[in-house]
Amino acid sequence: MDRIYIESIIQNILNKEFKTSEKRRINVYNDRIQFACPYCQDSSRNVRAKRGNIWWNKLMFVCFNCGKRTNFDRISKDFGQQLDPDKKLEIINHLNTTINHEDFDSDLEQAEFEKLIEMSDLEKIFNSGEFAITDFKPVQENGVVHNYLVSRGILPTHHKDIYQGKYWVNEEIYQYIIIFLNRRGNKVLGIQIRNLKEGRRRMFKIFNFESLYKMVNGVEEITDLDLNQLVIFNKLSYYFNILNVNFTQPITIFEGYLDSLFFPNSIGVVGVNTDMRVIENKNLNIRYLFDNDEAGFKKCDEKIKNGYPIFLWNKLFDDVVNRKKSEDPYKLMDRIKKVKDLNKLAELVENPYKSLNLESYFSKDIYDIKWIPSIKKVKKSNKRISTTS
Repeated sequence: MDRIYIESIIQNILNKEFKTSEKRRINVYNDRIQFACPYCQDSSRNVRAKRGNIWWNKLMFVCFNCGKRTNFDRISKDFGQQLDPDKKLEIINHLNTTINHEDFDSDLEQAEFEKLIEMSDLEKIFNSGEFAITDFKPVQENGVVHNYLVSRGILPTHHKDIYQGKYWVNEEIYQYIIIFLNRRGNKVLGIQIRNLKEGRRRMFKIFNFESLYKMVNGVEEITDLDLNQLVIFNKLSYYFNILNVNFTQPITIFEGYLDSLFFPNSIGVVGVNTDMRVIENKNLNIRYLFDNDEAGFKKCDEKIKNGYPIFLWNKLFDDVVNRKKSEDPYKLMDRIKKVKDLNKLAELVENPYKSLNLESYFSKDIYDIKWIPSIKKVKKSNKRISTTS
């Protein structure tokens, strides 16, 4: 991020708002810049008063005279300074690395969701025939999408934030799709679509807040949102159900939205490589339930070493085998260890959260790392299987 450029924008504002050289002067520090507040003019008696501050980390502005709180992007707009597109992109990239969950609460509270996307507008554009997605509507009972979801243990009680539609590959060919809505009431942050196929034929597409906003409003650039707010909404749009969780209770994070449907107060992200730093905050009680696969093992190893509770799949499997005295333990273990995620477990066990007491399989004790399969062992195991086949 170009700090000199930011200083130059503030300098332009000060040059227009103040007559004296002292009022136009900027004090530069390692963590911020300090200058006379252009909103309240700071002081008419003391020309040296500089109580306006912009901190470099999140580019937030605070005046200790009038109490004004805003951000650099808003100051620029308020005082007629248009940002260079390349510099704006640099600022967005910087904010992406510095804004965290603490910023979400205050920003959403102030915004009161007024800038989020209306569900009715989303329905209008996706049913207009102008986009690749059409027939956007709630899951229809006994339809293709409904039957697919039910076959995977995703019952109608789970369908509140799931829609269906058609995705047109070209003008003649379409696929039925499931549409996951990241919303609260009639306000939408983002969506994720997927087809009904598995393996290499499976399709995932993510529309974050910015991309949906541009589609709904027919614009190429968003001008009525501050950059800080845009970055926050974009980050939030990848955390499905984040607008509905209770932040005073434990929050369980899954790699995908479908798995989160089977667990209370949970969030589904968009894959194991989603930037989890967004909500990794000391004031939140978060824990992870990664998939039972190699990517999940790596993340479990990383998170437990960083002090976050993780779900211990192997401990669960071990307990299940010990309880099933009537079955061959080796055959049973071989069978259940193929369960990849919570959705798959829900296909085999009704309401696994309660029936298997899943709450008891989280741990942040570093000694419980023994329950996480080592990546080397997994690779050797795969190699051995392929050799014998």
